[in-house]
Parts: sequence; C-alpha cells; structure tokens
Amino acid sequence: MKVVLIIGFLVYGIPLWHLRYRWRSTVYRRTDWKINVLPWFGHDVAALFTNRYFHTPGERAMARRFRIYLAGYLVLLMGILL
Repeated sequence: MKVVLIIGFLVYGIPLWHLRYRWRSTVYRRTDWKINVLPWFGHDVAALFTNRYFHTPGERAMARRFRIYLAGYLVLLMGILL
C-alpha cells in the first residue's frame, strides 16, 4: 500500500511544479526562472492564508486551486508517513 501511495505522491506532484511557479510569480510579481529556487518563504506562507497578493479574479482562482492541490498533496504525504 505504501508503494502505491508513494507512486501516487510522485505522479500527483508533477503538476505542482507549474502551479508553484504561477503561485510564486504572482506573489512576488516576478517572472524569471529564479523565482522557483529563491528561498523566500514569508510571503508564501502569508499568501496561503490571505488574498493580499492576489488582485484579479483569475489570480484568486489560481490561488484557490493551488491551496486545494496543496491540501491533497499534504493528505497523500500524511498517508505515506502514518
């Protein structure tokens, strides 16, 4: 069962790279590739719980999708660890 969860975790994580890039590009208002590797976590965490960084309805919809996707990712991780 753990092997199936780990494979599901890896497959489910593939779109997370694109979603995370869009998330961080919106939060930090930058579009260069370095946005994925820079360790700025304060704004990321604040953006998880507020809509302060998302101005348009499209950005808010993207943030909602990212939050739901991240919650599913965390559920899979907890299933693997427990």
